[in-house]
Amino acid sequence: MSEITGPNEALLPSPPQPIWMPPAEDTLLPPGPVLRPVPFEDIEAHPTFWSRVGGMFQLVFSHPMELFDRVPITEGFGAPWRFLMLLSIPVFLIMALVFFFLGMGIMLAALDQSGKDGKTLAAVMPIIFGTILVLMPLFSFLGMLIGGMLSHFFLWLWGGLRPGVGMSQTVRAYGYTSAFIQIGGLIPYLNILIQIGGMIVMGMGLARMHKTDAWRGICAVLTPFILLCCCLVPLLLMAIPAFAAFTHR
Repeated sequence: MSEITGPNEALLPSPPQPIWMPPAEDTLLPPGPVLRPVPFEDIEAHPTFWSRVGGMFQLVFSHPMELFDRVPITEGFGAPWRFLMLLSIPVFLIMALVFFFLGMGIMLAALDQSGKDGKTLAAVMPIIFGTILVLMPLFSFLGMLIGGMLSHFFLWLWGGLRPGVGMSQTVRAYGYTSAFIQIGGLIPYLNILIQIGGMIVMGMGLARMHKTDAWRGICAVLTPFILLCCCLVPLLLMAIPAFAAFTHR
């Protein structure tokens, strides 16, 4: 038979309930690594200008995807624009010199055949060359802004945008990445491969920054060039017969 507690028998006290205590300090997980800004904006870690430039190259060649993790830490277009303009100086100088000598040679030859004096043209061409150099910062900024906005827009079309990273961060990442792509495009025989590979890396980095699939970022970056090629091919097909007819006159 089971024992039945009598009315006068004292009830046994219930065991004490466990009281929650915060974990000890030694049991806490160590905090994750704190990301710093990109080296070009990290004046504390890289006090001098050229050390910041060298830090950018070291970061890109060692951990390229980390660049896209560190871009959203800071804001503003000034730093990526200055870095893009710095690495674009050789490209702009080469393009301006080619335009200067090639364009001047063609125009002087045309004027010589027509019997006109080319002294006025020879005096105007240096002014045009200087104007191009003066407008170089504006061209760099517009290229960064338009290219970054198009990448952000096409990433949205491909369903790759996620909350937390806005268009300004896409533009900043585009500016830093396109700077390396431009300077790499000066390498002979490898420039086309560097351009294509750089765009693919940019797409993967934007996908990492927006926390989406890599193929969405790659498609977003390559879509403007695919559309441009689709528009240029019909124009070239129409221009070839017209040019052939013009030369046979």
